[in-house]
Amino acid sequence: VTSLRAPDWPDGPVPQQLHLDLSVASLAELRNQHERVLALGGRLLSNRDRPDPDDEERFRVYRDPEGHPFCVFVAERDA
Repeated sequence: VTSLRAPDWPDGPVPQQLHLDLSVASLAELRNQHERVLALGGRLLSNRDRPDPDDEERFRVYRDPEGHPFCVFVAERDA
């Protein structure tokens, strides 16, 4: 395309066209992947319910370097 407007999250004039959810097996792995996302140029977006996720947060929303939002969360295990 000749021009691309990054999607807005969560609301805005340019809605997201695709949403990617990624899961990890544990909170420790979420912390590792959080650091990896940031190192690769992603940035953490605030969660509507918790604007400042703490170290125990099991769900995080990020924006990739091109502006596309995606989530990484700890998958729930069946009991």
